[in-house]
Amino acid sequence: MNLKSTKCAICNSFNNSTILFSQRLPTQNLDASPYAPRRKRDFFHYEIVKCKTCGLLRSDPLIDENELKQFYFDSECSYTDDNENIPLKKTYGHYFTNILNKYDVETNSFLDIGCSNGFILEQALEFGFKKIVGVEPSTDAIDQASPSVKPFILNGMFDEKMFKKDSFDMITFFQTFDHIVDPNVFLQNCFKVLKDNGFILAINHNANSFSAKLLGEKSPIIDIGHAYLYDLTTMRKIFEQNNFLVHSVFPIQNVVSIERLIQLLPINSVTADKIQKIAKSLRINKFSLKLPLGNLGIIAQKRNNINSKI
Repeated sequence: MNLKSTKCAICNSFNNSTILFSQRLPTQNLDASPYAPRRKRDFFHYEIVKCKTCGLLRSDPLIDENELKQFYFDSECSYTDDNENIPLKKTYGHYFTNILNKYDVETNSFLDIGCSNGFILEQALEFGFKKIVGVEPSTDAIDQASPSVKPFILNGMFDEKMFKKDSFDMITFFQTFDHIVDPNVFLQNCFKVLKDNGFILAINHNANSFSAKLLGEKSPIIDIGHAYLYDLTTMRKIFEQNNFLVHSVFPIQNVVSIERLIQLLPINSVTADKIQKIAKSLRINKFSLKLPLGNLGIIAQKRNNINSKI
């Protein structure tokens, strides 16, 4: 396993950080299994550091990017049943609806980056978008997509070369941005393929949430898949330094099933399985709650009249 030093994506600095958590990696060779979304808790992570200047959290060092990409291509999609998909659709759909109602978003073309099995693409069609596209590295996730959206999903890691400039009215990425090794290049590429006045809606973990502070290293956000971890301030900073007009950065209320809540508990898998059995026997595992689980959202817009770099 080849580990490489990383730099702060906001300050662009090396070795200007404080170690928060020492690395905890598998004792055997690393493979794609720890990179599967919504897997059972294994508590694996790289060394987590915090920038002394801006407060951005990151994994440092991190596995080589080419190896990392292959893990995402090989990762399994483990949340295709209604017990998992419906709460996700309710959470993301709520904020999706809000941006469409509050802002003047054109509904001609839509891109979802890290689209998994395409459930957000299904919602985009329901909301009236005429052209939809998803980008997803996991072949297993694409295999499980609905026939209505599967033809519109590209297998790969997002790159601006996939699309012409000024192609999309709206771009979303949900629980994807934390995983991006070079978030500045990622946002610059989003800027290029977004139409003038187009919008981005993103949701990811909040490193400064109450749950993150309470659970510390046992928090689900301290995870091998997360290259960077943002809070409300650093999320705004990285979008603004890439020339986006940020309208809002806000905490998220998640709709979550009892079954998923049990998976998130800071306990070993054996204990979690026992609790899951009890929840199923009581027939409460599919019940959903609306809770502040420690995520944040951002609404940003491409406005060429404020752009001077790209």
